[in-house]
Amino acid sequence: MIRKLNIHGDNIVECERAFRLCKIALCIETSSISKGSTVFCPRYNASTKTDDYFFTFFPGYGRWNKDILSLLHTEKDSLREAPDVVITEVVKEIEKPLLAIEYCGALPAGNQAWQRSGRGYSTGKSKIPYLYIAELGGYELDSNRNRKAARTPNPAIPFSYITYSREHSMVLPIYEKSPGCDEESERLYQDVFSEKQLVEIVECILLGKDYSEAEKELENKIIKFILIKAKTSKGTVTLSEEQWKKAYNVICDNESLITFLCKDNPVNWKKTAYIEGLTKTAQRFMNIASKYAIGITSSKLPMCIIPNSNKAEFIREVNELYPKLNDNFNKWLSKKDNLVITWIMGFKPRGDDARPDRGLAPFVRMLTGKNADILTFVYGPAPTATWKLFEENPIKLGTTNGLWEAIFSASDAVLVDSATSKKKLNILKEEFQNKDFKPVDKNFSVNLVPAKIGENDVDTILHTLLTQIKGINIFEGMCNPPGGDWSGISVLDKKNKREYRWLSLPRVSQTEAKRPDHVFQIFGLADKPILFSVESKEGARELETEIGERLNRYLYDLLKTPVNAERKVNAENWKYSDYQLSKDDFLFASAAAYICMRKGDFELVENKVGCDIIFSYCFGDDGKCTIKISSYSKLGKKIAEAICKAESPLENLSLVVV
Repeated sequence: MIRKLNIHGDNIVECERAFRLCKIALCIETSSISKGSTVFCPRYNASTKTDDYFFTFFPGYGRWNKDILSLLHTEKDSLREAPDVVITEVVKEIEKPLLAIEYCGALPAGNQAWQRSGRGYSTGKSKIPYLYIAELGGYELDSNRNRKAARTPNPAIPFSYITYSREHSMVLPIYEKSPGCDEESERLYQDVFSEKQLVEIVECILLGKDYSEAEKELENKIIKFILIKAKTSKGTVTLSEEQWKKAYNVICDNESLITFLCKDNPVNWKKTAYIEGLTKTAQRFMNIASKYAIGITSSKLPMCIIPNSNKAEFIREVNELYPKLNDNFNKWLSKKDNLVITWIMGFKPRGDDARPDRGLAPFVRMLTGKNADILTFVYGPAPTATWKLFEENPIKLGTTNGLWEAIFSASDAVLVDSATSKKKLNILKEEFQNKDFKPVDKNFSVNLVPAKIGENDVDTILHTLLTQIKGINIFEGMCNPPGGDWSGISVLDKKNKREYRWLSLPRVSQTEAKRPDHVFQIFGLADKPILFSVESKEGARELETEIGERLNRYLYDLLKTPVNAERKVNAENWKYSDYQLSKDDFLFASAAAYICMRKGDFELVENKVGCDIIFSYCFGDDGKCTIKISSYSKLGKKIAEAICKAESPLENLSLVVV
C-alpha cells in the first residue's frame, strides 16, 4: 500500500522545503519525480526500507477547486493568515491535515518577530500541530552589506508560543542555525538549536506516533533561549532570568501569567509614539496608561497591564478624557479583573496598512491567554472610509481587511482615537464578532489542475524543469516565487568544492538593479559557468522595460561584495564567510518568463525586455503546457538549444525553440 501525502504550500519553494524535511524524518532512501507529474503539481515517488510514499505538491493557495486553508479555519475567530505549508494525507480520497509549517528566513527582530503570530494563533485554534521555523545567529546588513548587530526576537515572542500551546495544540518555534551564524553566536545558542527535535516531531506526526517527549525537549530549548536573552538584555527591558523561570513554572501549573506579573513581578512601562498626526487625546491616553500600567514581561513592547489595584483611578481619568464612552463599554472597562491593553498604530501616515501590526493582537492573546480581558487601542491614521464601516458594519470590516480581522479576533474591546476619525470610537466583542461563521465541509480532495493559472505556475514549471532536467548541468542558486522570502543567492565554486551564499538580499541595489526571481548556474556550455537570471511574471504587460540589463547588474553589484556564508558541496552545515568572488569568473545571461494570453503578447515582450532569452508559456485546455523559447544572443541561443535537447522531467510539457 502506498501512502499518499500532499504538500500544499505558498509556492513551490515551500513545498520543496517541506519535502526535504519529510525525507529526512521518514528516512527516505530513494525519491524520483513521477512520470505522472503535471506541470501544475509536481509528484514524487519515495521509498523507505518498509514503506512507499507518493508526494504531490500544490503550490499557491486559493487557486484550486477546494481551499485547503478552510480546514485550518474551523473557529469563528480564525484568521485568513496562511502558514507556508500544510501537509495532508489522502485517505479514501479525503484530505486530512497532519501538520502546518511556517518558514522564516527574515531576521526575527522588532515587529517582524510577531508579524507571523497570527498564523500560529489561527492554526492552533484548529488543533493542527504548527511549527514556526526561524533562524538564529543572523546579522543585519547595512547599505554596503557590512554586518551590523545580531538580530533576535524579544523573549516574550517564543514564550507566547509556549503559553498558547498549553491552551490549544502544539504551536512552537524551532530555532535553526542561520547560514550567517558566526562562531560566537554558535557557541551562545548551541543548546537552543533544535533541528533534532524538528525531525523527531515531524517523524512522529507523519507516522502517527506520540511526540510529547520531543515536544517537551523543544520547549526546554525555547526556555534556554529566553534565559539567554534575559541574561544579555540591558537594563530592565525584559524579566530577569529568575523571573522568567518563575513565569514558566506558573504557566506549567496552569496559573495566570497576568496575575503572576501583577502580584510579584511588576515591570516599569511607558508608551511613546512619534507618528505624524497623533491626536492630543491619544497622547494623553498613553500618558494615563503609562501612569498606572506595568509591562507584560517587557518595558518596551506595545502591550501593558492595568492591574486591578490601579484600575479605579485609571478609569476615572479615562472617563474624564473620553466622556462619551457608551455605557456597555464603560461597564466592561469597570470589571474588577486586570486589564490588558494592546497598542496598535496599524496605519502609516498615508493610511496604508502597516502589515506587521496584523500579528500584534494575536501575539498578545497568545501570551496572555484566552481568559485575559484585552482592550486594543488603535491610534494610527486609517483611511476615513474605514471609520464609517467600523460604525455601521464592523463584521464586514473584519472580513474584508486583514488587520481588522486580527484585531477583532484577538480583542474583547476596541477603542479608536485617530486623526482621521471625527469621533472617538469604542466597541465590544459582541458587536464585532461574526456570529454567522460556519466552517466548511471537511470531506474533500483537491484537483490536480488549478482553477486559475498564474505566476505560481510560471515559477513552478521553470523551477521543476531546470532542477530535474537530465542532460545539462544546472545548479539553482535562488528561486523566489510569489510569497518567497529572498533569503539568499548561492553560487557553486566547483574548483574549491564550495557553495557560497549572500544573505538578506535587497530588493533593488544601489545602481537601481533588480533582484531576479530565479538564478541558475549553468556548467559545461562555455569556458566559464553561466549565471542565468530570470524575471517571471503572470502576463506580458507586467514585465519591465529593459529588465535584462537590470537583472545582470544586480549580480554584478552582488559580486563586488563578500559572501556571508559558505559550506562544502552537498554538506548540510553553513559557516560564516567573507570570501570574495569575482565577476570575471562568470558569464551572464538574462531571461524573461510569462504566460502568453493574447495576440500580440510575444511581440510586446520581444521588443520590451532586452533579455538573452524569452520563455513564452502557452497552456491548453487539457492541462498541457508548451514553452516557446526564443533567444537574442549567442549565449542565449546556446542555453535555449541545450534546454530543448535535454530530457524534460514533465510529460505534459513541450519545449520549442523559436
